[in-house]
Amino acid sequence: MAKILKLLAVAAAVAVIGAWALLGANRGWTKTSVGIQKVDPVTDISYTEYESRFVPGVDFLAVGLVGAVALGVIGLVISKIQSTKKP
Repeated sequence: MAKILKLLAVAAAVAVIGAWALLGANRGWTKTSVGIQKVDPVTDISYTEYESRFVPGVDFLAVGLVGAVALGVIGLVISKIQSTKKP
């Protein structure tokens, strides 16, 4: 059980870092909409149009890594308890 939790912790950490990197790796807060600069063809005035898109930020990364560390710590505690129970 402890070994499974440790492997799950490593897999979760890799998955969170991979998802954060593939979905945009925003170094700010998580965004659910992104501003796109456009230019009006008639007046040549630039304006911002917002597109709904999920871009994970450092809060997404931090929560995922804290969860992975928690799984790893639980796995270590379980392995420590199991090793002290053996005669």
